[in-house]
Amino acid sequence: MPKPQDPTRKKGSFGPTRLPVAVDLVFPAGSRRMMITGGVLAGIVALFFFIDTIILSDTFSSPGDLSSNHANFETECSSCHEPWGGATSQKCATCHEKTNDRTGVYSYAAHYLYRSGNFGRIQTSAHRTADDEQECSTCHQEHQGRDAAMTIMSDQKCTPCHDYGSFEDDHPEFAFAREALPDDSTLAFTHVRHTRFVYERLQKQSPTVYLEKACLYCHNAEPDGKAFKPLDFEAHCGDCHLTAATKTPNLAISDPADPAAPGVETLAMIQQRRGPGTLWAFYTNPNEFAVSPRGVVNSPVYHRDPWIMENLKQLSATLFGPETSLAGLFPIRRSEKPGTEQKAYAEAISALREYAAGLRSRPEPEVQRDLATIDSLLLIAERRSLMTAEALPLDLFMTKPNPELTASQQQDLEDFARRLAEPCLLCHQVEGAGILPVRSVQRTMARAEFGHRAHVLERRCLDCHTGIPVRQALLNGDTTGVKESDRASTHNLPRIDNCRECHGASRASDACATCHFMHPNKNNRGNLQLAVDRN
Repeated sequence: MPKPQDPTRKKGSFGPTRLPVAVDLVFPAGSRRMMITGGVLAGIVALFFFIDTIILSDTFSSPGDLSSNHANFETECSSCHEPWGGATSQKCATCHEKTNDRTGVYSYAAHYLYRSGNFGRIQTSAHRTADDEQECSTCHQEHQGRDAAMTIMSDQKCTPCHDYGSFEDDHPEFAFAREALPDDSTLAFTHVRHTRFVYERLQKQSPTVYLEKACLYCHNAEPDGKAFKPLDFEAHCGDCHLTAATKTPNLAISDPADPAAPGVETLAMIQQRRGPGTLWAFYTNPNEFAVSPRGVVNSPVYHRDPWIMENLKQLSATLFGPETSLAGLFPIRRSEKPGTEQKAYAEAISALREYAAGLRSRPEPEVQRDLATIDSLLLIAERRSLMTAEALPLDLFMTKPNPELTASQQQDLEDFARRLAEPCLLCHQVEGAGILPVRSVQRTMARAEFGHRAHVLERRCLDCHTGIPVRQALLNGDTTGVKESDRASTHNLPRIDNCRECHGASRASDACATCHFMHPNKNNRGNLQLAVDRN
């Protein structure tokens, strides 16, 4: 039996033949140190992962639970992360954009779109914002837990560009109040008078009814409680206005031999002419017109009465010459103000579609072929008018006086148009043989979001809407300021001081994201896609 080796000896035996050999030749000192160090490190790493997995629930390999919206990706890091890197916007776009972010709906360029409705702004602002783009994860940070709200942003995400300081002290006054902008309204309307009428009617049903119930008679909330439905004549006005007894004055009948002489076409004349957009004439009750050698009277008169509208259009064609522009399509006088272009084109396209509808019963093959072409062209025009990044030309809707008419003849025609529209003048304005357009839906504070439902628990309508003193006039009998403010051009909206009564650092939230959003409304994703494809 061999004797044990002396550990102090520098040589040992190797192999079955017991050849003497130095230990350093078998296990060099450098290798021994490397093996010992590596073993210690491997042990530490194994111990760390053991503690991380069993005790700390994977806080190293995963910084925390994903939010509930992304929970299905918790074990699939590559769904969001690049190898050995962070989450990228391209990865986010795979799900959120589904088009590899071609539409740029989450870009800074789209931020300029916001509530403007002009999808072309995504393209026109892209070059200005290219250097400012940031990864989605800069603002939307994950691994904050299942209940984390990734869309709630701190003010620090907004103030680098919008350096307004705190809402309570430094936020600028709302634009409509700061610039004293009038409401772009063409209606003749008084709130106090109408609210009093409705309030007195409601009091007969319930003497204890509160005043704001009269406001809600016309201002009907949307189902989500944020905004209100468009006002509707039949629902809100028809009980009192344009009743069965309403009629036009006796109006002279037009003479084809003297087109410059003021006059209207009778129902029979419109039917005989068969002009575009007059299909309604064949379904209208002729007994509603009293025709005599002295003229014609129309009764009853309807809202947007087609007979009045058609005759206004004919008077407009006489006033402004041949229908060489889109202005001749309808008797609504278009505004020249910027921002009204898309609505003007939408109404023109709608009128052309109505004209085309009157030809669909024609059996001729060539007419049907032309209708198919017209339908295609109208669809293209509709898309381009909605998606264009350029300002649409309003000159197509502008009118120029007919050079063949004298100033006296022009004045006679305009006066006659006002007589024709006399039943409408109680509320509407007529200019140049056209009724000025009314916006049934208005968006004054377009840069912010507001929900009435979240506020009605603590405030009533007239606590905030004080621009017109309805409460003091009806409950206190104080009519001070009513004459000056009670008109449709008054923005009866709260100023910023009203909001500051509740919103502040130590009260209701005054964070930027309480009222403002970064990304535009994405419900019209298809329109965004068309804008990108076209540009």
